[in-house]
Amino acid sequence: NFHFFFPRPPTAVHHPIRSFHNKAQSSIPYSRRFNQANTSMSSPQAPISLFRSLLREANKVDNYNFRHYAIRRTRAGFAANREMTGNEAVVALNEGQEQLEVLKRQVVLGKLYPSSRSVMEYNV
Repeated sequence: NFHFFFPRPPTAVHHPIRSFHNKAQSSIPYSRRFNQANTSMSSPQAPISLFRSLLREANKVDNYNFRHYAIRRTRAGFAANREMTGNEAVVALNEGQEQLEVLKRQVVLGKLYPSSRSVMEYNV
């Protein structure tokens, strides 16, 4: 209960369109509602999609060193796990999905507290 620190928002005014969407979305599964990728190995595109998503998020990181570390770590991790099959590949994809969520949170934090540009980022 964080009500003590964060007061409750005022009661919402009834809006017919918004209430319709809320009712309509309640029957849609969470994974489809928020467009989460299916990480099962049945789809050969799942690892490629995860790889691209990780690189896309890594390029959004504000700090130069963290950005290049994330890119380097993504490439190295996928290169090391290239030959995985079966259950260990599913486990690796699930871990990759978790790392993607961590990276997304890191991007949000980086935008909240931006750092100064690195010397490496200046065009000479």
